[in-house]
Amino acid sequence: MHNSTPRARIGRRGFLIGTAGLTLGGAALLTGCGSGGAPPVADGPPRPGGRLRTAIAGRSATADVLDPYEAGSSAGGAVAKNVWDKLVAYNNDLTLRYRLAEALEPNADGSSWRIRLRRGVRFSDGSPLTSRDVLFSFERMLDPAKPSSGDLSMIDLARTRADGEHAVVVQMKYPLADFGSVLAGWYCYVIKAGSTTFDARTLPVGTGPFALANWAPGDRTLLRRNDLHWDGPALLDEVEIIQIAETEARMNAFLSGAAEVVHEMSYLQARTLAGDPDARVIVPPAGLMGAFQMRVDMAPFDDVRVRQAMRLAVDRQAMTDALYYGYGEVGNDIYGKGAPFYNDRLPQRAYDPERARALLREAGRENLTVTLPTADGLPGQVEAATLFAEHAAKAGITIRLESAPADTYFSQISGKRPLTQLGWWNYSLDYFYGQTATSTSPSNGTGWRRPGWDAGFAEARAAMDPARRTALYAELQEELWNEGGLILHSFAKRPDAARAKVGGMRDGVPGTDDWANYATTWLAG
Repeated sequence: MHNSTPRARIGRRGFLIGTAGLTLGGAALLTGCGSGGAPPVADGPPRPGGRLRTAIAGRSATADVLDPYEAGSSAGGAVAKNVWDKLVAYNNDLTLRYRLAEALEPNADGSSWRIRLRRGVRFSDGSPLTSRDVLFSFERMLDPAKPSSGDLSMIDLARTRADGEHAVVVQMKYPLADFGSVLAGWYCYVIKAGSTTFDARTLPVGTGPFALANWAPGDRTLLRRNDLHWDGPALLDEVEIIQIAETEARMNAFLSGAAEVVHEMSYLQARTLAGDPDARVIVPPAGLMGAFQMRVDMAPFDDVRVRQAMRLAVDRQAMTDALYYGYGEVGNDIYGKGAPFYNDRLPQRAYDPERARALLREAGRENLTVTLPTADGLPGQVEAATLFAEHAAKAGITIRLESAPADTYFSQISGKRPLTQLGWWNYSLDYFYGQTATSTSPSNGTGWRRPGWDAGFAEARAAMDPARRTALYAELQEELWNEGGLILHSFAKRPDAARAKVGGMRDGVPGTDDWANYATTWLAG
C-alpha cells in the first residue's frame, strides 16, 4: 500500500519519562528543556510562524496509507483534514457547516441533490476547484476496492453530472433526506481530478490549510502552510504529525518535549496534566463510544440469549467511574448519545449477573469461556477489557484476555473474531448505521444482517419529515438494543493536551471538522 520506508515499531517502553532526549523513528529529538526561565505562554494576539509537532495514534509502516479514501487511523485522518477538505463537515453537535459546498439543495423527495460549490477555491498548486474535481472524487471514492466505497453507496454515479463549473447534480439510487450528514463522513474529501497516486514521491495537492511536504509511512508527516487556502492562510509555517500507536508512548513523547500536542491520551494522564502550569488540557463537549462487539454470526454469540447475558455482565457505572476520571458517561448499547435521532427513551441496561447466568443456563452455555483480544490502542482500552473480565466472572463467564499489537488491532482483529473491542468517533446515525449495520455495510463488525432492518433503515434515511425519521430511527435502535451485537458501555470525552505556548487549539470532538485541525493553531515562541 505504501512505499517501504522502514520504521521500528515503538514499544510501550520505547519512551522514558525524564530523559534528556529520545529517538523516534531513527531521528534524535531534543526534549526542549533548554535553558532556564519560564516557558512562553500563548496569551495575547496570535503569532505567525513556527513548526508544531503533534503525537497521535497511527499504524505500522506496512498498514499506513496516505490516500484519504483508504486511511483509517487517527493520524491518517489528521493528515487528510489538514491537506484536503470536504464539501460539508460536522460541528461538535453534529450539525453541519458548509466547506467547499456553498449549498446542498434537494428535490421534493431527496432522490436528487444539487451541490453548489464555493467559488474562488484553489488547490495548493494554484489550480481552481471545479465540478470536475467533485465528480472525479466521487468516482474514485466509489471504487469497490476502497474502504470509502460504502460512504457514498447511495449515489447513482451514472446519472450524476456537472451543472457548469461550480455545481453538481447528484442522483440517488434511493431517496436520502440528509445527504449532508453522509458527505461529512470520514472518507468524503474532495481531491484534484486526475490524482491517482498517493505516495512519498508524488505528494498530491489539496485545498486544505496545509500542503504535503514529506510523508514517511508509519512514522511522520510534514505539512507546510498552504498560502492559497480559501478560508485564509494558517498561522503555522509547518506541522509535523508523529505517529505513535500506544497511548503511554504518546504521552511520554509529550512529556519529554518531542511534541507540543498529544492526542488520545489516557484519562488519568489528562487529570494529572490538568494541574501542570505548562500544559493545557483541551476537553471536547461530547463523548466517544467505548464498546465491545460480538459477532452475531459466530458462536457463541449467534444465540441472542448469550448476547443479552454478555450485556448484563458489565457494570457500566463502575467501568465509567474507574476508567474516565470524570470525563465519561454511562452508555446503553446503542450508538450516538447526543446525536440527532438518538433514542434516549430506552431503559438503561443495568448490571445483573444473576440474570446473565440464568440466560446462559437457558442457552446451554453456563460457565461460558470466551477470548477477548485487547491492545493499548485507545485510551482505557486494556483497562476496559480487564474490568469487563472481572464483572463477567460474577455471572460465571470467563473472559480470557489476549494481548495484541496496538498498531494492527483495528485493521486486523477488531470485528474479525467473535469478541473484540471497538471505538467509533462521532457521526450522524445515518452515517454510522450505513457503515456498520446493514447487510452490505463495509464495517459491519458485529455481522448484523437483517433484511427487515435494512428496509427500515432505508425508510428512515429517506423520511424528509424529521418527526417521521425520529420515530423510525427509534424503532431501529430498539431492535439493536434488544438483539444487536454491541456492548456499548460508555461515552467518554477524549481530552487532548498542548503546551502552554500553543494557542488556537480547537476543542473538537473526534469525527468533527475541528479535531486535529491546525488551521487556527499558533505558537507563542
